[in-house]
Amino acid sequence: MAVFLSDIEKTAILREIDDEKSLISVFFNALQKRVYERVSWGNLLGSNPTTIWWHSAAEYLSDAAMSYALQPNLELAEWLKRETLEIVRKTTYDWVGPEFRDHSEPFIGHLETAHLCWGVSAVYDLAKTAFSENDLQEIKIALHEKGIVLCRRWLNKNKHLANWRSILFSGAMVSAVVLEDKKTVFELLPEFELCQDAMQDDGSYGESLQYGNYLLLALTFAKEAVLREYPLLSIVSSASLSHRNSTIAWLTTSMFYAKPLHGWGDEPRARAANFNDSAAIFRPSGDILLHIVARSENETEKGLAKWLFEKYYCSVPNQEPHDLATLGMRNDWGFLTLPLLTYHSKSISAEEANLPLTTSFSNGNAFIRDAWNGKTIIATNGGSELLNGLGHLHGDLNSFILVHNNERLLADPGHSCYRNLIHGLESSSQTHNTCTFLIEKESLGLQEDLAKASLLEQKSVFPRRTIVNGKGGEKIDRGDKSLICAKDDVISVVGSEVGNAYGKPIQEFSRFWILAGSHVLFIVDQISADYPITTLWNWVVNNRDGKTVWQKENNCLTVKKNMAGMKLFHGGNGSFSYPVHGFLHDAYHPEPNQLGEGGSGDSFLFRFTEKEKLTTRIVVHAIALDEPDLLTNWNLEIVKNSFTLKSDSRKWTLKINENESFSIISGHGRTWNITKNNDRYELNKVDTI
Repeated sequence: MAVFLSDIEKTAILREIDDEKSLISVFFNALQKRVYERVSWGNLLGSNPTTIWWHSAAEYLSDAAMSYALQPNLELAEWLKRETLEIVRKTTYDWVGPEFRDHSEPFIGHLETAHLCWGVSAVYDLAKTAFSENDLQEIKIALHEKGIVLCRRWLNKNKHLANWRSILFSGAMVSAVVLEDKKTVFELLPEFELCQDAMQDDGSYGESLQYGNYLLLALTFAKEAVLREYPLLSIVSSASLSHRNSTIAWLTTSMFYAKPLHGWGDEPRARAANFNDSAAIFRPSGDILLHIVARSENETEKGLAKWLFEKYYCSVPNQEPHDLATLGMRNDWGFLTLPLLTYHSKSISAEEANLPLTTSFSNGNAFIRDAWNGKTIIATNGGSELLNGLGHLHGDLNSFILVHNNERLLADPGHSCYRNLIHGLESSSQTHNTCTFLIEKESLGLQEDLAKASLLEQKSVFPRRTIVNGKGGEKIDRGDKSLICAKDDVISVVGSEVGNAYGKPIQEFSRFWILAGSHVLFIVDQISADYPITTLWNWVVNNRDGKTVWQKENNCLTVKKNMAGMKLFHGGNGSFSYPVHGFLHDAYHPEPNQLGEGGSGDSFLFRFTEKEKLTTRIVVHAIALDEPDLLTNWNLEIVKNSFTLKSDSRKWTLKINENESFSIISGHGRTWNITKNNDRYELNKVDTI
């Protein structure tokens, strides 16, 4: 009996593959389609690959192995045997990974080593009858000597917590399980809890959505392997379920919508909050979602996972590309989807699960929605607690993504190939919707960019969290803290302070996002420094499809994009610059110049720059959100410390009070106060009776 496909699961799948209404039938046919397309290539990657073999081997081999386990035939057997043995017979040097990995001796494993373990292990487990006994012995030796040994060397050498540890652990554990190497399995068991400890206690993750998914996908492979082979191991069962409820809440809340994306065809593609190194087209891997459906004991989290799978996979079972799915960068469903679909659960939407519209997570991500199927989403980054695992950070604290009518109007630049020279720039604060500072403002030539002067940006490179005595050691402080996350009726407020992320001379950079209804957003910045400095406000406008139309007039930026638009009013004394042509990426790829990598002009980077240096300031930006044709109705009136944003049918006023508090007043006179209480702020509606 195979580890990854029980007799009960196989029977259930084969029983439903002719039922056109069954999800199992839909995904079985999709699996067969992509497997036999690869078989027709006659090799692993085909004639026009975009990846190197290390980065597609796991998904291609595991897909084919599952197909063979369900419906074996000679053509598939020959392809599996040829491609698997070619990998198995490669040198240990090759199993270490591509040339950009460290190949010093004694060899240690890298991500690619774990991927080869996953792919070859799936073949060994699911497609044994395609091989001779001598072949199987050769595979066993390779999995042990080139797989498990190299992965465990990495685990023994490296003492930090992040996604890498879970991937290398999983490569070793999956191999050990299918090889029936009980000694190694039990020696590795403590790593489950250790790897899980890289996640925040509330289930979010300090690196990004993308790397949280990669970590969870690796643990899904390992947990499924062990749970299936050793179902009575309580340590694995508890590790499988810990964090899951809040993880699915974080994943669900982070999703925006799905619709076609320029350059990717006509199929709807997911969009999500792509802070740090995360893809704009992120969706949780299908195998992760169905693992939660199968293994969780909580009906709400099972239902949410099933809802996400249905929402982002069921209408597009054949969506490509699939060549980086296991690398966790262009996520898809994989070889575990079919067996896990045999575990049934009722779908529960975010609204049905009563997930909050305004909420924050301990990794610093916060979200404001007017409704679950509403018009407006604000996703912010900043205000984290101590981080359990981190890396791949951008200088994006107090940055945010603004969505209206299913359009990202203000966007995160995302990331592409790490070996691109531009990666450092696309990670910097100046290319995000946050503030940067000029410490020295000298006389510059007409064509010079002020941002080339002595620009102060956030620190985004931190030491890893180390492992001490087999447990996660001291957690990492990124230099930010939450000030408020609250909702009352139609008013939502999120605030965070991030001054320490810049260092001297910045004393404070507190930012508050205040959403009133669906159409009005006030942003209040409180900034102070040890001595006078110049503040730059950066605004990254999405032009990925080349259809964005913008206009600037005095202190107002108008942006129109398809069926959405905004008018952004600057309430300070800043001068408004002509836009810099920025980059906006859809997804990571290990190789340069690939689908998903943006180009110059995919975003417009606008800046407001203070006309004089200041030590302290409170600056308000007001944003009206509406259909493009209705933007002309919106205007901002400023009277002393009151900022009134109104159209012909809506009116909201933000008042800056003297005691570090704000008031929000509707057109009908309803009032909410945002007041400071020690180091936090509170939102309260004023009783007018």
